[in-house]
Parts: sequence; structure tokens; C-alpha cells
Amino acid sequence: MSSTDGYEQHPFLHQQVRDIVSRTEGELMAVTRQHYDDGRIIRIAHIRRTNGVEITTAVGNIERGSAPAQTAPQSTTTTTNHDQHQPRR
Repeated sequence: MSSTDGYEQHPFLHQQVRDIVSRTEGELMAVTRQHYDDGRIIRIAHIRRTNGVEITTAVGNIERGSAPAQTAPQSTTTTTNHDQHQPRR
């Protein structure tokens, strides 16, 4: 295997991403290519977590992450008083 052999543009660069394997979130800092002697080329995502530690994963394992850290999780379900007091039919 040779060393990392180049940088690629990616639409998620400098945005929050999630590694779906480890569920780690952070900022996508770079996408690089690693060329192997057998001809394979592996695209690697470099993700910097909020604590400053960087991890790597295959580019195919990343998806958009959540927005930057919030003070409390936001609920996606809204229940109204009207819904709770409907008579059963």
C-alpha cells in the first residue's frame, strides 16, 4: 500500500457528518484516496470530532450529521391538547 495519494472535493466538506458504522459525528475535514498495490483505490473520509480527535472511515459510510451541538434535544413529534381529548370511536 502506498501513502495517502490525494485530496478530493466532497459536497459535505466542512459540514457536520455522521459515520454510520460508529455513529461518531464531527466535521468532515478532508476526503483522500489511498492506492493499493493490487489496484484498489479506497476513498477515506477524515472526520474531526468536537474534542479535536480525528477519525477515518470509508466515504460510503458518511451521511449528513445533525446541526452543531444544541443545549437540549429537539422533539420531532408534536402532540396537541386536542389530540389527547378526542373520544374513542
